Amino acid sequence: MGSGSFALLPQGRRKALGPGWWKEALLALAVGATAYGSLAGVVGPQAETFRSLSVSPSDTPKAVQRKNKKLRAKLSKSPWPELTCFEAQGRVYPLPLRAGSRNSATSHWHDISITSRLRYLAGFFDGDGSVSCSGRLLSGCSLRIGQSYDQAAILMRFWETFAGSITLQCGGMGLQKPLLRWTVTGQNARIAAQMLAPHGMVRRRQLLLAAQWPDTPSERERCAAELRALKEYDSADPGPCSWEYCAGFFDAEGCITQAPAGASLALRIRRRHPKVLRSLRDFLAGTLGTDATLKPSTSGSTSSYVLWIYEPLDCRQVLQHMLRAGLLCKARQSMLFLRLTPENAARICAKLALEARTGNRQFGKKRDASDRERARNIASAQAQAAELKRRGQYAKAGAKQHEAAILKHADELVKARRENQQLFEYLSKLHDLHDSSWHGPLAPGL
Repeated sequence: MGSGSFALLPQGRRKALGPGWWKEALLALAVGATAYGSLAGVVGPQAETFRSLSVSPSDTPKAVQRKNKKLRAKLSKSPWPELTCFEAQGRVYPLPLRAGSRNSATSHWHDISITSRLRYLAGFFDGDGSVSCSGRLLSGCSLRIGQSYDQAAILMRFWETFAGSITLQCGGMGLQKPLLRWTVTGQNARIAAQMLAPHGMVRRRQLLLAAQWPDTPSERERCAAELRALKEYDSADPGPCSWEYCAGFFDAEGCITQAPAGASLALRIRRRHPKVLRSLRDFLAGTLGTDATLKPSTSGSTSSYVLWIYEPLDCRQVLQHMLRAGLLCKARQSMLFLRLTPENAARICAKLALEARTGNRQFGKKRDASDRERARNIASAQAQAAELKRRGQYAKAGAKQHEAAILKHADELVKARRENQQLFEYLSKLHDLHDSSWHGPLAPGL
């Protein structure tokens, strides 16, 4: 990608709003530095550092990967500007947002019934919520949910329904976006717990404890110990399920996956414990005849369970029902997938990859159609080499192995260069936030 890829970079030296290693790096880029270009004319005490982190024509894949590792380390120490407001469904709200600011005329719920709201919120809270004791005296419980600042709409749903507050949980740092937190305490927490408990499963027992929190110190100690214990095992209390609950739980814990640039998709929900997944599986089978598969999964030392839906028609039907039931966080992604065809599959795959590339270790490493084509060519060459060797044609096998090695080297170099380039692009956008005195609500491209 050429210098046009850095169109968001300031042209020339801009006013420094604060010291930072990334500031000088981006000044370097502003005068013509790219992942593939010259860094001539760079000034500043760290100019040489960033010349060394930009890709040079002679770099091997390993060399670029080392540079990328250093860039990531520096990026991990680069703060976002302080967030003072957030956006939810077209409206901007100040931080912190207190209960006294509530106005029923600005509700995002429209004509959704209270029962449907509570089912959805119970599903989401089962996925991403937490119940904890308040203070050293254990005077009561608090309910909390943390979300990325660009997913604030779901926090507004809880705030509008149960009051509480929305505050900044932690500022953004590098690839990690700022986090917001909805919290409700005191009598409002008791009421919220009492309203959510009948519709929940995973945290139903925790919510019932919070709703009936005792007044005497000895009983509070006992309930606090019970609350801790409930979090240590599969304490889900399966009950009647609904599409609203499914939508809320999927918004919190679900994932839509697409076959590499293909027109097929799968739905996935991962949890540490299986009870709630069994309830969802049984509900889907009973309402739609959906054949969902529950599997144990292990990643490193962490064990979990995954509910999969593979059949394309089942996936589409489930998404349609959840959208009608109030799917929020994953509504746009779901609507894109419902329009998936063989003709637009690659475009949708690229669009979703771009939107989902920040905030995790996979930033800059998402594969595209050209990556998959190169991988197929490498695999083909390796298979041919193995077949030639099996036939005793060692000279031809050696030549084919050499061809596969060249293809693999080129593939690794392309991917490492692209990652380097995207890291610099991200830095440029992060710098623009500081330079424009950004304090919210949304940061384009981040």
